[in-house]
Amino acid sequence: MMGTEDLRHEHNEIGLMLDVLGRICERLDVGENVDPEHLKQIHDFMVVFVDKCHHTKEEELLFPKLESIDGAESEKLIGVLIAEHRTGRKYANAIGEAISNHENIDLQDRSKIIKYGRNYIKLLVQHIDKENNVLFTMAEKKLSGKQNQELFEEFEVMEKEKIGIGEHEQLHRMLHNLADIYL
Repeated sequence: MMGTEDLRHEHNEIGLMLDVLGRICERLDVGENVDPEHLKQIHDFMVVFVDKCHHTKEEELLFPKLESIDGAESEKLIGVLIAEHRTGRKYANAIGEAISNHENIDLQDRSKIIKYGRNYIKLLVQHIDKENNVLFTMAEKKLSGKQNQELFEEFEVMEKEKIGIGEHEQLHRMLHNLADIYL
């Protein structure tokens, strides 16, 4: 598998998570209750899979590799993408604060989850589009097939070191269980 192919596949899973989060926000917005454990699980997916795994692969491996090959041409785009990663972290942190230590979510927490959840969705939808259609296309033109393959191999090592063996698959199962409930 190629590195960019792996990242695109992860974007598909992140898109599924955004769909689930969107449905959760809809339910909260009309006054329905949502299982606090489901909120914790979706937040865990944001923090562990999206940020700790996916964004780290990009920031620590893909971006530096592209900058070393491409220099200034990719630098501006990468700067924008890193800023968007930071904004996504802020939104995820705000959601985490709103759901922490609560069995029942009060109106203030509910409105924070809705606000930051929708902001997170909007941000990541356009961010993923930018990466899929601009960044990865650029990477596929600039990296040789061998470099792209090596990138995937580096991703595999990083994934094991950052989140642990089997955690990736466990997060996918959890996400698909949530999708069965909400979609």
